[in-house]
Amino acid sequence: MNTDAGGNDDNKTRGGYRNQTLRPVTIKQLVQVSPPPANGPVFIDGCEVKNISFVGVVRSVLQQSINVIYSVEDGTGKIDVRVWAGGNDQGGDMGDDGLGGSNQMVDPNITVGKYVCVYGELRFFNGKRNVSSHKVRLVTDHNEIAYRGMEAIYVHLNATRGPPPALRQRAGAQATSGLGSSSLYSSGGAVGGYGGMGGNNQGMTPIQASVLDVIKTSPPNSEGLEIFVIKQRLAGRYQSNQVSETIDWLISEGHLYNTIDDNHVQSTSMSE
Repeated sequence: MNTDAGGNDDNKTRGGYRNQTLRPVTIKQLVQVSPPPANGPVFIDGCEVKNISFVGVVRSVLQQSINVIYSVEDGTGKIDVRVWAGGNDQGGDMGDDGLGGSNQMVDPNITVGKYVCVYGELRFFNGKRNVSSHKVRLVTDHNEIAYRGMEAIYVHLNATRGPPPALRQRAGAQATSGLGSSSLYSSGGAVGGYGGMGGNNQGMTPIQASVLDVIKTSPPNSEGLEIFVIKQRLAGRYQSNQVSETIDWLISEGHLYNTIDDNHVQSTSMSE
C-alpha cells in the first residue's frame, strides 16, 4: 500500500505548476495515484494533473467547525471531499489537520444519497488522501452522471492509447488544410486539451475567454474578483446578463468557483 512519506502536505505549493488543465477522472484513478514526493505534482496516466472533476453519490456527511467532509462514491471507489466553509483560505490559516482549502458556500441541499459534481485537487496528509474542493454542486440532470463517467473513460483512453483512428485521420486532414490551433481536434481542443478546460482559453467562446482573461489579469486576491467588477470591465462588449450567464456556466463547468460569497469568483487555474 502506498503511504505518504513523512506525513507532510505534499501538494500545498502546487499552484505554480505548468499543467492547470481540469481533468475528468474516476475515484478509482485517484485511489491508485502514488503519493508524490514533497511538493511534487500528481500524475495520472503519465500526465501531470492539478485540477480534477468527477461525479458521485454522497455516502456520508461530517460537519466540522471549519469544513464539511463528504464521503463520495462513484461505483469505482470512494474518497473524502473537503469543503472549506470559511476562515481557512489557501495561503492563509491552516485547518486543524494542516491542510489549506478554498472558501466556498456549503450547500445545505447536499445530503446523503444525493449525486454531486466535485471540482478540486487531490491532497495527501498523514498517509491519507482526500480531495480539497474548489466547488461541490448538486447534479440536477441525471444524464450528467453517465456523461461524466464516459468523459473520464474517454480522456483515460486518449491519454493511454491516443485518439481513435478516425480522429487522428481527421486531425491530419485539418493540419494539411492549414486550420489553426483552435481546431476542435488540435492540442488545445477537445482531444488534446479535454475540451479546452482548465489552464488555457482555447475552445472557449469569445465571452467565456474574455471573462477568464479579466480574472486572470487582475491582481492576485484570495477573495477572488467581484462579479460587478467583471461586468464593468466588459461593459463595452457584452451585456450584464450575458456576463452573468457566462459566469454561471464557467462555475458549473469547474473553470471558476465562488470564494467569500456568491458575488466573488476565482479561476480554478489560479488556485494555490
